[in-house]
Amino acid sequence: MIETNRIRIRTINESEISHFHQLISDIEAQGEFLPVSMLPETTFRRQVEENGLVTESSERYVITNSETEIVGSIWAFKSVPYFDALEIGYQIFENENRRKGYAAEALELFVDYLFKVKQTNRLEIRTAIDNEASEKVALKSGFQLEGVNRGAAFSGGKLHDMRIYALLRHEWSANRVARGL
Repeated sequence: MIETNRIRIRTINESEISHFHQLISDIEAQGEFLPVSMLPETTFRRQVEENGLVTESSERYVITNSETEIVGSIWAFKSVPYFDALEIGYQIFENENRRKGYAAEALELFVDYLFKVKQTNRLEIRTAIDNEASEKVALKSGFQLEGVNRGAAFSGGKLHDMRIYALLRHEWSANRVARGL
């Protein structure tokens, strides 16, 4: 578990499987930018029981507030086999928990965790060009815009152009030094 005074990033508890499955399966909560899949709860439960949603190629965690309520999820996965990179995704589930800084705080914690425990040089975030909130989170966390993939992702009934942001290990390290960490 990694945490601040306001949030925790941790693996899912067995007692939370059904609730977490509902949150990640809620089409309305996914919004217009994340792809939706209706994974059966039995399949999801089996995955959690087998590996806790943490494998060599991907990992997914819950984000909780200080009251231990699940407010979101954050994940990383190897998206391009020949890149020395991991792609990160994040989501805050309910509207009342958005715009409170949970995503930005979780991303900064997660970036620190990934660079400290993984031998990777590059972290990437892809956001739909209309997803201004996610773009702000990426930029606030030191990611730099590298380009746009046109018509790259389908969600919410349409194709979206996707911005690619990246943070390199030496940039992360220099930022930590500048912050006195």
